[in-house]
Amino acid sequence: MKKNRAASPHTAGKRSSVRWFVVSMLFLVTSINYADRATLSIVGDSVQHELGLSSVAMGYVFSAFGWAYVVGQIPGGWLLDRFGSKIIIAASIFFWSLFTLLQGTLGFFAAGTAVILLFALRFLVGLSEAPSFPGNGRVVASWFPSSERGTASAIFNSAQYFALVIFSPLMGWLAHSFSWHTVFVIMGALGIAMSFIWLKTIYEPKKHPRINAAELAYIEEGGALVSMDEGKN
Repeated sequence: MKKNRAASPHTAGKRSSVRWFVVSMLFLVTSINYADRATLSIVGDSVQHELGLSSVAMGYVFSAFGWAYVVGQIPGGWLLDRFGSKIIIAASIFFWSLFTLLQGTLGFFAAGTAVILLFALRFLVGLSEAPSFPGNGRVVASWFPSSERGTASAIFNSAQYFALVIFSPLMGWLAHSFSWHTVFVIMGALGIAMSFIWLKTIYEPKKHPRINAAELAYIEEGGALVSMDEGKN
């Protein structure tokens, strides 16, 4: 017979620490998020030279992400509320990574076509990334008591600077040693892999196979919205 995880925390032994694993996943996902949005900043000169793009064209391309990110915020939040954090964050990671990877194929197109495709792909990256930070906030709200929520939020927010420290040199090395195409392909493939890892390892609190009754009671009594996504994932 399956053990009842909802039993009294006094019978559950030492409190598990699954919530810290969850926020570490948010940290990794956010690191990839910021790395992927920075790819063009790292290889922009090489892309411009090889595709023969003007400075004006590159200006439009660089703006594409920002426009899409703004436009996608409210729809992204609605999708999170409608379908839950797990599936929408996974889809967000997968699609922004796919559109990042596809930017590595632009060398096969003429300059006129390439600039249109590059703008479109950067726009789609921004649109796909829009649910990420609202999703992070929802995950922290469902997994952390109010007494730990600030710490958890600080952990995933620090990932944007971690991404600059780790991935900027890596992408620079890839571009120098191989080509700018490789930067997009490697970073896109990394994100696609992460989307499947997210699906495999992230659950809402009441359904997580590794949480025990003591931790569940602790976060719920501390104000965590453990039933926020009940029935959505």
